[in-house]
Amino acid sequence: MNPSDWGLRPLVLDDVDAVHAVYADPGTWRHLPSGVFTDRAQSLTLAERAERDWRDVGLGEWAVLVAGEVVGTGGAMPRDGWWNLGFRLSPRVWGHGLGTWVASVGVGAAHRTREDWPVVARSLSSNPASGRVSELAGLELVHRAPFPDGLDRIVHADRPLEPDLLDAIVALG
Repeated sequence: MNPSDWGLRPLVLDDVDAVHAVYADPGTWRHLPSGVFTDRAQSLTLAERAERDWRDVGLGEWAVLVAGEVVGTGGAMPRDGWWNLGFRLSPRVWGHGLGTWVASVGVGAAHRTREDWPVVARSLSSNPASGRVSELAGLELVHRAPFPDGLDRIVHADRPLEPDLLDAIVALG
């Protein structure tokens, strides 16, 4: 996979079918099987939120492209005073550095858009590669705690987080 073929653009409603193909693939959710999208309406909601974020805040979820094809989503998405850094990619593009690239570009875009908001990445202990990507993108581990489901919730951020904000982020699961 050639990095010169990689691209990002704002996620739009026209991407719903391509995004749904990725999000409905159980392989995409290997580390969180309960996350699989079972209804196209879930992908539509994702795209609608992305369009709203881009319009209202100036940054939101990107369509992640390889050779012009949508292979997932990612970036820095605005939340209540913080950026949620993340990505969801088709398993066929895993292991080539695409996630690290998306995360790194997302951190930079978040800092340029609202530098006063912390950039936060949440992951699960069942997906250690996601935590490594957060660190490669410049974030540091700020929290790790077990949940009743047996998986640790892991939080990386670009700065120390206020206790109330960290509690709210951890409560998201």
